[in-house]
Amino acid sequence: MKTPNTPDKGAPASAALNDQDYLALASSMINAQSLNGPVPVDPDIADAMGAFAEDALSSDDALDSHFDGIDPTADAEDSNHG
Repeated sequence: MKTPNTPDKGAPASAALNDQDYLALASSMINAQSLNGPVPVDPDIADAMGAFAEDALSSDDALDSHFDGIDPTADAEDSNHG
């Protein structure tokens, strides 16, 4: 398989695709092929399509979310009313 930056021997050097153009073209081909069903996708192309965007919480934010809305002094107040 040729790399995207390798032009044919008969083609001018300007005919070579840069990486960004290659990934955009490959992404559009994947979209067109996926109309017929699942399509295997190269990880580099999938990354360019946004498949591996990280939107998860950090571990500190996830831990903090367990305590949202909980008053840390509630136990001390309840024991004084007993």
